[in-house]
Amino acid sequence: MRLMRTFLLVMIILGLTQALAYKPVHTAPQAVSMTVSNPYCVQDVKAAGSCRINLRYFYASTTDASFSHIEIAIDGKVRARMNGFFENSAYLTGPMLGDGLKVACGGKNVSGVPDMGRQYAVTLTGFATGSSPVVDIANVTCPYYQGETYLPLITK
Repeated sequence: MRLMRTFLLVMIILGLTQALAYKPVHTAPQAVSMTVSNPYCVQDVKAAGSCRINLRYFYASTTDASFSHIEIAIDGKVRARMNGFFENSAYLTGPMLGDGLKVACGGKNVSGVPDMGRQYAVTLTGFATGSSPVVDIANVTCPYYQGETYLPLITK
């Protein structure tokens, strides 16, 4: 009888050891891979002092369906966002942003770059569920605003 109890106790201990030692295997979250073109700035309307920041393309992807979204921020403020729904990639092109993201051009030499206007930090970020975002930052310098207002010539 005592041998039977010892045997049962050993079996219970071995069973608990096996049950507690089992760790389920989880796949590691997939990081986002990104390919982006350099953002650029062009003067929008010469008389208004506004510029537009645009880019040619922004592609982000994961190997599985954990892709979440991409964001474009200018000086820390999110200006464009593209969400995915059970997707593994997103492809944003310049024409999808229209004429671009409107910003102020700034005065001459305001950014410290000779003969240029304001400088902006453009942050391009790709997100996947369960992993850290992938970030790419580019400084974009806009042309300066000359402060000239052009009026149309009206003749009789």
